[in-house]
Amino acid sequence: MASVRSSIFTKEAYLLPALFVFLLGLLGSTFCSRAQGSDKKIQFRTHIIDDSLIGGSFSNTGVADMDGDGKLEYIMSSRGTKKIYVYKFHEPGYWSRYIVGENPPTDAGGAILDVDSDGLPDYLVGGAWYRNSGDLNTPFEQIVFDEEITDGSIHDQIVADINGDGRLDVITMSDKHNLRWYGIPSNPRDPWVRHDIGAAVHGGVAPKGFGDLDGDGDIDVVRTDVWFENVDGEGTEWQQHDLGPFMPLPDGEPSWAANAARSWVADINQDGRPDVVQTVEEMRGGRVWWMENLGPDEEGTIQWHRHEIAGADRILGGMHSLGVADFTGDGRPDVISAEQDWQRARPGANGEEHPRYFLWENLGVGPSWSNNPVVEWKEHVIADVNLGGHEIIFGDVTGNGMLDIVGKPWSPSDNNALGGKAYVLFLENKSVLD
Repeated sequence: MASVRSSIFTKEAYLLPALFVFLLGLLGSTFCSRAQGSDKKIQFRTHIIDDSLIGGSFSNTGVADMDGDGKLEYIMSSRGTKKIYVYKFHEPGYWSRYIVGENPPTDAGGAILDVDSDGLPDYLVGGAWYRNSGDLNTPFEQIVFDEEITDGSIHDQIVADINGDGRLDVITMSDKHNLRWYGIPSNPRDPWVRHDIGAAVHGGVAPKGFGDLDGDGDIDVVRTDVWFENVDGEGTEWQQHDLGPFMPLPDGEPSWAANAARSWVADINQDGRPDVVQTVEEMRGGRVWWMENLGPDEEGTIQWHRHEIAGADRILGGMHSLGVADFTGDGRPDVISAEQDWQRARPGANGEEHPRYFLWENLGVGPSWSNNPVVEWKEHVIADVNLGGHEIIFGDVTGNGMLDIVGKPWSPSDNNALGGKAYVLFLENKSVLD
């Protein structure tokens, strides 16, 4: 176990490199903004909770009560360092780091699920799960459930009850392997039962690309520009439907970046129909939008309408993060994302500015008599310290009833605020209702 103390710093810390070492740990940054027509002050305080990590390829993030003490821990792993890390929260500026496993067989796909039903959350990565020992000082046992996908290629991995039996199943996808789901046998040490859904793209199912899109009572699956209807409700028969337009692939971008997105199913306009929120994750020109579920037409085909949230009017960096939840306490689903701290191999994928963390506040649907009675959004930059985010995750870490955010890079940029170091950030949600 390593004791990790955080530093907090202002935006000016990276604008004045000569003073950076002095400022780091001495200055604090709290990013605030107030939405027009809103009584909320959006406020997040940024803490560096670890800047001692070496290497890259950090991913597979989650928050859960890993040790059973009633508080959330942060977990992630790295195919570069071949380690699985758990960070235990003590206070916003003080965390403990544990290494609970090794050799995670995955790319960016990971999830948390109580696989063996012992009351403790286990850690899923690629074709293996790590059984929670209940003690962060005792390594988690690695148990392989499918040798075929232990090749380190799984990019998306999520959990949902696909067949409606009341137990969570596991969905995986990668460039090399198709989109599929696994039912967990009564003895989870046995090989898991695989069911195919459809062809794969690089990314587009995670972090929450599932929901009852057609209102028939079972779980359907989103994959970037299409969605798969769970025809029999048991996950054994699937029908592919168009979802809507994605982004064209700019010149110079690798082919695997095409149709690579983050997806999240949620009822954005609170009309009772699940919509789909998405981001461009792997290339310059990041965009955030939502596909409004307009319901079925006369032939029973669901119609969709795309609404832009951010990125249409400027060049953002790739946004390999997405979260949809009520971050402001008003009962409406807001959206968070972050520009990547791009790895050294792809410096051209940056946006126009240093990478930032964003919250788009859902102000609700405009009045019916207006010319545009749709959901209105207010953008808040909640962290702007030249440290980007990849697979950011959220939860009420501090226990104050507000959702906090934890982030880190995939691989750090040489010109980030820490001089190329890897890091873990904690964005403490200090927003209040006036």
